[in-house]
Amino acid sequence: MAKLFSFRWQYTVRFGRFVNDMEGNGRGDSYIALAKFLLDSRADGSEYDQSHVPVQQQYEAVGHAVRAVYTYSGMSDVAAETADTDYQSAVMSLWNNMVNKKYYVTGGVGSGETSEGFGPNYSLRNNAYCESCSSCGLIFFQHKMNIAYHHAKYADLYEETMYNALLGSLDYEGKHFYYTNPLTAYSRRAAWHVCPCCVGNIPRTLLMVPTWTYVTGDDGIYVNMYIGSTINVERVVGTDIEMVQETDYPWKGAVTITVNPKQAKRFTVYVRVPDRKTSVLYTSEPALNNLKSLSVNGQAVPMKVDNGYIAITRDWKKGDKINLEIPMVIQQVTADDRLVDNRGRVAFRYGPMIYNVEKADNKDLNLAIGKNPFTLEWRPDLFGGIMTIKGTWADGSPLLAIPNYLRMNRAEAPQEGQQGRQGDRTPGSIIWIKK
Repeated sequence: MAKLFSFRWQYTVRFGRFVNDMEGNGRGDSYIALAKFLLDSRADGSEYDQSHVPVQQQYEAVGHAVRAVYTYSGMSDVAAETADTDYQSAVMSLWNNMVNKKYYVTGGVGSGETSEGFGPNYSLRNNAYCESCSSCGLIFFQHKMNIAYHHAKYADLYEETMYNALLGSLDYEGKHFYYTNPLTAYSRRAAWHVCPCCVGNIPRTLLMVPTWTYVTGDDGIYVNMYIGSTINVERVVGTDIEMVQETDYPWKGAVTITVNPKQAKRFTVYVRVPDRKTSVLYTSEPALNNLKSLSVNGQAVPMKVDNGYIAITRDWKKGDKINLEIPMVIQQVTADDRLVDNRGRVAFRYGPMIYNVEKADNKDLNLAIGKNPFTLEWRPDLFGGIMTIKGTWADGSPLLAIPNYLRMNRAEAPQEGQQGRQGDRTPGSIIWIKK
């Protein structure tokens, strides 16, 4: 229950924004002012709940990770709605510190070296805490930063968290979950946890996928996620727009978006160009920050990227189709040398997904990778059909990697929280592999 109080300013601003959208005339401004007052009242407390100094003077992510990301989410809302420069400076500094010094390759946060929270800069051990609720809150924070600054990097980040940390907290059947999400896993997910916050937080965040998919601006609509869907986006330059996506992403890169405005209108559709380098802590090779192709109604569109988007401005009518293709190749990821646990190791990425290897498919997770090239293989027999990465270990034995979110669904291992009693500390799956 204590965590829920950390969310109050976020929902107060959201309600104020909703009232302004629906009623106009600044009728929601009092709710936004209340949220700012609640945040401004935080001082003379502890780092644990981010009340150690006024929020405008907070520049490093500290304390309880779940409380932190929801606090920062509320701060970014206030920064967007009030244009308060102190709030803007604080949220940009907090974002930079967290993403570029305290961020896991899965999009998770919270190493657990403090009480369920952040450790020092660059202290990112692979037995991370990464509470599932912090992934939920981090998606909210990145989404609010995207609303405030309309830069695609924030959508890149919440896509990464969604596919890896958040989906990875649930099992394949959606009946068990991880409270914590270490990058080296020893145990299966559990049906319950003594602190059941994740039970409601995970599904309610996933139910907001339509919210994460599109964001509106003064002159049009931003496409932030690529996912097969039909979503009606209201009040865009004076009309409603039905956006229909057809795609097999993230397995394939081809995307078709049908734009159906209620009335023919001139506006801009901003198409996100995924940039797989989401944090300076990690380098992915080959680098990918472009599209293979982009067209409207079969006519090629110049691919000029600004703030991570390609802007398509035209007179739109029902049935207009955007076709784009996102490059999808295997990337090898290496970490900043200051991340001690990952020196001399490599991880694999395909599209937005981080991959790992687990005992169910590999004989020895302690080997180094072999010299043979890695290839993609579609496996219809695994989890209803997934793209796997194949290679060899240094001893010539086959290596198979699967998306991180599917880890520990087949392993015979104790449930989360039981491994200490059973004494099994053999990793069941790992992300970072010896080079």
